[in-house]
Amino acid sequence: MTEMTEKDEADLKQLLEEGAEVEFHPVLQVWREVLSNGPELAKEKVTPQWASKIVGTYTGVHFADMERMQELYFSKIGALAAILEYEINTDSDCLTYTTPELDAVENANHYKNLLRDWQLMFLQWELDWKTTDPEAAVELAAISEVHKMFFDPQGLTALLDQINFQFTDTDRDTLGELLAGLIENAEGGRE
Repeated sequence: MTEMTEKDEADLKQLLEEGAEVEFHPVLQVWREVLSNGPELAKEKVTPQWASKIVGTYTGVHFADMERMQELYFSKIGALAAILEYEINTDSDCLTYTTPELDAVENANHYKNLLRDWQLMFLQWELDWKTTDPEAAVELAAISEVHKMFFDPQGLTALLDQINFQFTDTDRDTLGELLAGLIENAEGGRE
């Protein structure tokens, strides 16, 4: 490894002091960009690392299931991306905000709508899931992995913390009531 020259050190010091100006992009735009990679990634070969992780994590999922797992996984991501795209298309200004503060305030309803609609989609997948389906284990694994991608502490929705988006107790309660109503309606239909 080569040593830094005095000029390199001075340049690095200046860069650190000045800080690189990073252009802000609304979280909606970042989500869109991340999710737009799904169709290309869906075509790639299943990696041994991912297959090993999935098979080791989910009971009933085998290596022979991995191509189907990948198909289900990216299909679900595609459905959630379509919900995002629909929400973005309702407001021509939603991708124009240039600060985290503006994004959090001006796009608040979009974020609440997406959190609601994504949760409703997950709930619908869970309600449709049947233990007697030959692909039950693979389907459940796909639902679980996509849920992690969106809602884990390192998932896509964690980006909302970076703009200080406020999801209030009232918002949480409203969403909870909506989800409970969907469950109640689904259970009523099974009787």
